[in-house]
Amino acid sequence: MKALVKQVLGAFGLNLRRYDPSHDLGELLRLYKVETIFDCGANAGMSGRYFRNLGFSGQIVSFEPVRQYFELLTKEAAGDTRWICRNLALGETEGEQEIHVSGGCGGASSFLVQTGTSWQSTPELEYVGKERVRLTTIDAAALEYYPTGDRLFLKLDVQGYERKVLAGACRTIPRVIGVRVELSVSQCYEEEPSMFEMFSHLRELGFRLCAIDESWSNPQTREVYQLDGVFFRCDEG
Repeated sequence: MKALVKQVLGAFGLNLRRYDPSHDLGELLRLYKVETIFDCGANAGMSGRYFRNLGFSGQIVSFEPVRQYFELLTKEAAGDTRWICRNLALGETEGEQEIHVSGGCGGASSFLVQTGTSWQSTPELEYVGKERVRLTTIDAAALEYYPTGDRLFLKLDVQGYERKVLAGACRTIPRVIGVRVELSVSQCYEEEPSMFEMFSHLRELGFRLCAIDESWSNPQTREVYQLDGVFFRCDEG
């Protein structure tokens, strides 16, 4: 599988490599002078804390739709005046929608239906319930939390909903300097975009790949299911 991934990335002129500290996300955030991070799919606050541990001191706006994880998120962010938490999902339009809540601390909760064989190795991530949640768009959120500037960074951990979230950012995308997004090698959710579709879509939007790392794989077979890709507008560094 790793050879296949390398071959596919090679077709895009890209190379898969092991983690190198010189490509640390914190360094990239500094290099591209990121001012605000929209932490989309914040769960219990692990990613927000990760950004702080990287040395990012700017504004973080974390969006988590599932109530029980939002409560944990607010506790994690407590005392940090530049870390804002919103009990919202992000999508193409504003409104309400039913989300599937997963086990395993909710890390695989999604609006989409799980599919494929990836879940057989992680049964703890199967859906355990549903919840009606509120949605907003990046465009609406940007009006409130990043009304000016062109150094917004999006962290998209939205379980197959990446294209929908980006579709709700039509007015804001020109002011987004970078994106960190999950890329699916194997289909994990119905209707989710593939890794190839996301590469092409992000390139059309003006972003170029600056770092990539394995994020989810089968612990027995080592098959890679998802990658984390970090993209920036390299001509605006």
